[in-house]
Amino acid sequence: MTMAMRLRALAACAVLALALSPAIAESAEALPGPVKAAPPAPVAKPSAAATAATPAALLASHLKARFSYDPLTGYGLIEKSGERLCFALGVPWALFNWEACFPIDPPAGGEGGLSFSREAAARIEKSFAEADSLARSHFSIAAILIDPGHGGKDPGAIGEQTVAGKKIRVVEKEVTLEISRKLFSALKAKFPDKQILITREGDSYPTLEDRVEIANSVELASNEAIIYISIHANSSFNKNAKGFEVWYLNPEYRRTLVDSGKPGGPGHEIAPILNAMLEEEFTTESIILARNIMTGLQATVGADSQNRGIRADEWFVVRNARMPSVLIEAGFVTNSEEGRLLTHDDYLARVADGVYNGIVDFVGYFESMRGAPSP
Repeated sequence: MTMAMRLRALAACAVLALALSPAIAESAEALPGPVKAAPPAPVAKPSAAATAATPAALLASHLKARFSYDPLTGYGLIEKSGERLCFALGVPWALFNWEACFPIDPPAGGEGGLSFSREAAARIEKSFAEADSLARSHFSIAAILIDPGHGGKDPGAIGEQTVAGKKIRVVEKEVTLEISRKLFSALKAKFPDKQILITREGDSYPTLEDRVEIANSVELASNEAIIYISIHANSSFNKNAKGFEVWYLNPEYRRTLVDSGKPGGPGHEIAPILNAMLEEEFTTESIILARNIMTGLQATVGADSQNRGIRADEWFVVRNARMPSVLIEAGFVTNSEEGRLLTHDDYLARVADGVYNGIVDFVGYFESMRGAPSP
């Protein structure tokens, strides 16, 4: 491409971006950061949607994407999983993710609605396929497991408090379930493409072994990870004890994460080395996750409760879960002030919000650090 052609292309992209911005601003929730081009994808056999002049709506349906078009302005958008392709009627350029501009046959209108030529449809398909391939090559948090402590025959800690002149029992299994339900709903809404799991949805009693088995049996691709969040409430003979804590596995605890005897697995000589590396990785990520959640709780309930910090121990669920994992103590049911707070729905929502914010921050950290493509 000559310098003159490059300048014309840049000018066309600028004009197209400027024209499209007001027309689709409502549908663009947030502009993604720079995206590096994926390695050239293998040339695929054209799909049925690209064998002739293709209606734009049919192409979007084939891509499982959202299509919007304003016939008055001639501007349109195809969007899938956060990737956006902008186009305009009669304009021989398309704008992908607001940074990559490429030539296409101008979209045409008619009685059947807006359509693309076979070549333009194939080029658009290729853009989304390359973006999807690039995304799949990144590491991501694919699953989040929430574990409300206790349940069923196991009530957990119990405190007796006076609320509005009446004595009530503050039961750990009920507190943890309510926080977990709120957290589960918020994460489902935030991450519709991830597995958001919960070990119990009602007053049931999964054993500790059951909870760990649920976590360890989640199927993941080689570039996917899972995190484990165990929710609890505290108690103490000291009625003045109060506050929230986040625990992670003691780094000195040794566990088996790599099975040297598994068919196709590493040999006995290399397995201990891989095991140590994986332990170090999980410990580091668990500490970061714990710190993020602690920061989130401090912001939402720190004014009403006490930040007791992050701590290390060898709780059953965190020492047996083969993934980054934390255990959260939301407060003391035996403290008169905090016990009463733990009976209020708005306070439990604030606790869930704090944990939620910490998890979202960790997911962002993990996927940017582990998921970024190599320069």
